[in-house]
Amino acid sequence: MKHWLLVLLCSLSLIGWSQERERTLIHIEHANQFHKTASSEAVRLLGNVHIRHDSTHFYCDSAYYYEKRNSFDAFQNVHIKINDSIDMYSRTMSYDGDRRFAEFFDEVRMKDDSTLLETEYMTYDRNLHLASYPNHGVTTRGDKRLVSEIGFYRDDMKEFRFFKKVVVTSPKYQMFTDTLYYNTRMDMMWFQGGGLMKNENNQEIVADSMLYDCEKHFSKALKNIQITDTAYKVILRGDYGEIWEKQGLSLATDSAYAVYYDQGDSLYIAADTMFYHFKSELNKEELVIGRRHVRFFREDMQGQCDTMIYNMADSTIRMRTDPVLWTDQSQLTGDFIDIKAAHQSIDSIIQRGNAFIISEDSIEGYNQIKGNDMVSKLLDGSLHHVNVNGDAITITWLREDDGALIGINKSTSPKMLILMEDQSISRIKHYGATEETLYPEKDLKDNDRLLEGFLWREEERPKSKEEIFLMRNAEFGTAKPSTK
Repeated sequence: MKHWLLVLLCSLSLIGWSQERERTLIHIEHANQFHKTASSEAVRLLGNVHIRHDSTHFYCDSAYYYEKRNSFDAFQNVHIKINDSIDMYSRTMSYDGDRRFAEFFDEVRMKDDSTLLETEYMTYDRNLHLASYPNHGVTTRGDKRLVSEIGFYRDDMKEFRFFKKVVVTSPKYQMFTDTLYYNTRMDMMWFQGGGLMKNENNQEIVADSMLYDCEKHFSKALKNIQITDTAYKVILRGDYGEIWEKQGLSLATDSAYAVYYDQGDSLYIAADTMFYHFKSELNKEELVIGRRHVRFFREDMQGQCDTMIYNMADSTIRMRTDPVLWTDQSQLTGDFIDIKAAHQSIDSIIQRGNAFIISEDSIEGYNQIKGNDMVSKLLDGSLHHVNVNGDAITITWLREDDGALIGINKSTSPKMLILMEDQSISRIKHYGATEETLYPEKDLKDNDRLLEGFLWREEERPKSKEEIFLMRNAEFGTAKPSTK
């Protein structure tokens, strides 16, 4: 009761006026029979009763009219005609003409154009254009059904306010919340205080508050949002979100990140803005897109770039604008990087333009591979072999089984096939004109031990899913060359 009164007071405070009205009298337009009651305080009206107060007309089978109190009680087949669009029905009603206030009991219905509200008890304040029910009501409009424990309706604004255990059902979506506003004129809904929405695209949207345009099938969600696609195992989170159901697009921003939780390790992606393209009338493929300051983490790979596109249909990740990828002990960079997965693990990596692979030597220095383009195949999450095309060059620290340094090998050729074993280069096949030199450590200066463009960025690498949110506002690629 306390909650109901508080909601009512809040609603009334928004109405904006409560001025006094001049007292007007109730008029008996028609009744088949008139009878004075024993107390002489009331007149009993029987048969085809028609009562008018101002421009509002009341109809019922029988009534008790109290002239001094300017009020009446109506019974059986009660019908009020408020204006051209609003009709109210019940089995019993009490009306106070001075307050312009009605109470309806049993099988109560209110019709406003194509909207129908049904409950067992309802009040209506003509001054405030406000209908309300305190204990369960059902509203139907078109294909939508709205159920709540408490409800208010402003007929001049065409706006409902539903509270407590609110459920909205239609063929295209469902909503669950404790506070819902619905404007029938605009055909828009919004909830506050937390809620859940499910749509026909197998998506569930949770947020502190949300606006839904029923005609456009558009949602705007605020604070602690989570958009879950149960069919394709994708979750978007953030503090602001939008969903266009017909276009097959949703987005999250403001502390945004996405989770792809299909079989195997989950992929966590953070970005300034996360987009999710899902199947719809206009969109035929599923894409997760991160834009600006993208960082991601999965147990077998981590990375960052400015734009990332994950196509779930072919399990391909495209990294654009300053991409860097870490897998096992290797760091991969290039102008563009594409990652192809198979059977929930990385199958191959393609680097286009300024391709570079760096890994730390077991004791000191860095093993390096550089070329125009590279295609790497992986086995069990580690590099197995690398095809290098165009101006291929390598620096390799060669060691005995006991770790003793043999020398630092430097080779160049137009193309190379590099075979890997235990995270180290085991063999290099050169194609075309080749230059290769094995330097004793003392004969190769520090500056010559790093290829042009070398940049070791291990400090930027996210070591856990929580670290994808670190360095989001920092400039990527600011790590300094290192000689270890």
